[in-house]
Amino acid sequence: MDQILTYLTDHLSCISFSEEKIVTSPMINNYVKAGLVNPPVKKHYSRTHIAYFMAVMIMKKCYSLKEIDALITIQTHMDHSEIEEAYDLFIDRFESSLNHVFQSDYDQPAFHAERKEQVLMDHVIQSIIHKIYSEYALSFTDGR
Repeated sequence: MDQILTYLTDHLSCISFSEEKIVTSPMINNYVKAGLVNPPVKKHYSRTHIAYFMAVMIMKKCYSLKEIDALITIQTHMDHSEIEEAYDLFIDRFESSLNHVFQSDYDQPAFHAERKEQVLMDHVIQSIIHKIYSEYALSFTDGR
């Protein structure tokens, strides 16, 4: 469990601007108990588990576990994609949006999406990016 906590903390620390822990063992256990992530096999988490944890933790900035469950279902069922493809698409758009907003002074990237499910996921990503940017900007204020 320590390895997964370290890995997730290392990779998600760039989008956290508070003193709170980014991930804890109870969080991981709750995501598994809620059915968002499959249980580990012989106490071992795979790359697929890590991908789910990353997506859940990113979406948790703005969405409830019930909403995240629905969004993961939408993302993984678009174009009948494999889990790896769904994760790659989500992360690619997330990273592109994040970089674009932070490098171009809060401008929005333009994604082309023909399917309503992808439009929804792009809006989900944008809402998360807005939240992250707001937390970042607030970290430079004195709380007023």
